[in-house]
Amino acid sequence: MSDPVTVELTLMEFLVAIETAKTRMVASAMQQINHATTYDRTWLRRLHEETVGACGEIAVGKYLGAWFVPSVNTFHRVPDCLENVEVRSTDIMDGSLIVRDNDADDRRFILALVEGERVQLAGWIGGAEAKREEWQRNPHNHRLAWFVPQGALRPMSEIGL
Repeated sequence: MSDPVTVELTLMEFLVAIETAKTRMVASAMQQINHATTYDRTWLRRLHEETVGACGEIAVGKYLGAWFVPSVNTFHRVPDCLENVEVRSTDIMDGSLIVRDNDADDRRFILALVEGERVQLAGWIGGAEAKREEWQRNPHNHRLAWFVPQGALRPMSEIGL
């Protein structure tokens, strides 16, 4: 990580993340959309992961000065933030930024490391740049993806938006 940026979420922003996670789960269930396309997970695990994801999206929006407008079931059609930014969030502090085959090559992907109300923006990479053979893995024996190590990410100060 070259120059991680730490964003502090307020209690209200955290509550918005929880509500976003709940809304996404219910909307998917009502439309009978399979929410676990890469591996099986319990509802509790999904609520946790959806909340972590929304926290990352809120933190990136806050850092970039963009309003957080939670999307529901847009699945790669609509970027997470601004017109070309995707957010990948994890609570695994040494985790990788994950890019999949249906991710847009022309978007920028930001890794958000979520520790409760503190979110560290580890850096970013372009979609096409992320799809290097040496980063490709299939940890759940279901779907290949690219796992970009934090050390390969560009600094947030260079995102140029």
